[in-house]
Amino acid sequence: MIVELDYLKIKTENGVMYGGDQKYLGKSAAKSGCGMIAACDMLLYLSKKNAGTISFSEYTAFAEKLRDEVFYNNTGNLIGIFPRRIAKVLTEKSGRKFKYYPAVKFFGRNGKKLAEFISEEIKSGIPVIVRVGADIGGLPYKIRYPASGKSFTGKMSWHYITVTGISESGILTFSSWGGKGSVSCAALYRHFGFTGGIIAADYRS
Repeated sequence: MIVELDYLKIKTENGVMYGGDQKYLGKSAAKSGCGMIAACDMLLYLSKKNAGTISFSEYTAFAEKLRDEVFYNNTGNLIGIFPRRIAKVLTEKSGRKFKYYPAVKFFGRNGKKLAEFISEEIKSGIPVIVRVGADIGGLPYKIRYPASGKSFTGKMSWHYITVTGISESGILTFSSWGGKGSVSCAALYRHFGFTGGIIAADYRS
């Protein structure tokens, strides 16, 4: 059984994107905007605007405003956005309490504690933002881009993704770069990396 949320879809001329992609938002955001995109997508998902499907122009207008007024203020940001700042912005703008949990909180039980936490959040109806920290080996993943139909495999490090689903076997579904990806929760546990962690809503509040 797979628990998966009906996540944000962005209509473009070439098809539908599964969440946003920072490459469309200017040079600074293209280099370090994955955290901003995760926050932007979370806010749009929680708003349920147009039943979770919006046009590319609507999306970029919302994301550009968030970029200029909140995260970048028309300045460069080479190191990205700190997770506690993302949690603070989400709390202020969504009306829900968001918290940042460092990876150390999930150590032990060979990753089962991590899988249980993510599963509870997804079942509550809210995605989870994962910060994959700096990791030498990198976190292995697969991703498919609905707009083009192309699929790729790779390894990620120092990157934010938004987890939107989890299977009984611990395979996570995630949004990143406008695509729909999958990664093993056990692999995430091993490759959280330096400064890795999770930004999640307190679904009990």
